[in-house]
Amino acid sequence: MRTMAMGTLAMLTACSAGAADAPGAGARTRNVAIVLYEGVEILDFAGPSEVFAAATGYAGLGDRPAFRVYTVAATKAPVTSQGFLRVTPEFSIDDAPKPDIVVIPGGDSAQLTGHPRFMEWAGKAMQEAEVTLTVCTGAFVAAKAGRLDGKTATTFYNAIDGLRRAAPRTTVQDGRRFVDSGDIVTTAGVSAGIDGALHVVARLVGRSAADKTARYMEYHWSPEPYLARGYSYLNPGLDAAGRAAQQAALVGEAKP
Repeated sequence: MRTMAMGTLAMLTACSAGAADAPGAGARTRNVAIVLYEGVEILDFAGPSEVFAAATGYAGLGDRPAFRVYTVAATKAPVTSQGFLRVTPEFSIDDAPKPDIVVIPGGDSAQLTGHPRFMEWAGKAMQEAEVTLTVCTGAFVAAKAGRLDGKTATTFYNAIDGLRRAAPRTTVQDGRRFVDSGDIVTTAGVSAGIDGALHVVARLVGRSAADKTARYMEYHWSPEPYLARGYSYLNPGLDAAGRAAQQAALVGEAKP
């Protein structure tokens, strides 16, 4: 068995020699904007931040990060999370890079829905992003921007009725850890944002990267079977050379 594994490794390595540096061998780096605001829940933003930051090296892109994670708020003024944690946003809505993934955590989300300039930025960012991930009451921001119309969504268990009132054209489900509606993934509260973020990682850069991220975080991740069966194991954004390099790395990690 060891001889077979080593032979496979040698073959894959030979096929993928220089693949990490070859043009087009890897998918692009995705910008991940973590939204901050006064009264934001700590784990709502910290959980997904940890997932995307940790996953950035597990997607088989060689030296290129899979994700560039940064924080953005209405201004660059420090915000306070849960009454004691002061956080200074890296960017404001005036100078933030265009996001591929927008993460909107929960907390006192009225700070966002009641801020016209932020909602203007958020509406455009969500419309143009590949995926929006809302955590807890962050779903209310997506609802106000019209991003939940005609879709299925969820939120923090104690905010389900409120979201149904705020989003009458949305099917709001309770008892769900997260709901994937294509360009938007909504999650329940607090730690559920970790599950939603791992799902997004698996969907975009492969189950292997998500599993390694969960292992690194020592987080018990149990993806729903009907979703898990659709994950690509390797990064689906890689070309043939990139996939060969990722396969070679997996064989190299295998125990004899």
